[in-house]
Amino acid sequence: MSKTKSKTDKISSYNVGKIAIDIAMLFLGLIFVIGTIFGKGDEIAAVFVRIVGGALIVVGLLALINFLRNKEKTVFDWIVLVIGLSIAVMGILFIAKPKPVIDVFNYIFGIIIVIYAIVIIIASVGTLRPAGAKYWWFSLLFGVIALALGILIVCTNFASKTLTVIIGITLVVGSIGGMANVILASQAKKEYKANKKILDDATYTVDSTAKADSGDDASADDGVKY
Repeated sequence: MSKTKSKTDKISSYNVGKIAIDIAMLFLGLIFVIGTIFGKGDEIAAVFVRIVGGALIVVGLLALINFLRNKEKTVFDWIVLVIGLSIAVMGILFIAKPKPVIDVFNYIFGIIIVIYAIVIIIASVGTLRPAGAKYWWFSLLFGVIALALGILIVCTNFASKTLTVIIGITLVVGSIGGMANVILASQAKKEYKANKKILDDATYTVDSTAKADSGDDASADDGVKY
């Protein structure tokens, strides 16, 4: 019983909502690769940095709005405001001067991919495998490949076009590993529910038979004359 319960907990704790992020990563990776092949790698990288800058500005504005809405300002609110405004200023710099950001983008991106790949590996080995998911090693494989590519991006200075292609490939690999985790977790959950239903039906049949036999024995005892 405890074994099946632990499986349920492991499956339920996996966040299937991550598939939206994986799909976005897949499309972004394909845009990086295809765009670079057609000679638009630098432009795509600049657009991507500006999009990130816009997102940072939005985060800063939300922090400012939240600060203004609070009637009583605490020290924590001021700290959040300063951090939010700093993030917004960083976003403005990303939009105004994308080139310096692109020059160090490999380090930032590589670290993010390394962290994401580690998450995929942990989910494969620590969640899918104990839950009995088939082909759990598939997502593990893509997680290891993404981890290796992330380390390669951080530790190696590539030319701009080469870096853009490798970043695109890494995004595609990481997204495949993440989506594999979601699909395998979903399949494992369905298999568990099906097996649990079969077990519950079998248990109900055995209990019903035992109760019927018990009832027959009681009737027989009532008919005995002393």
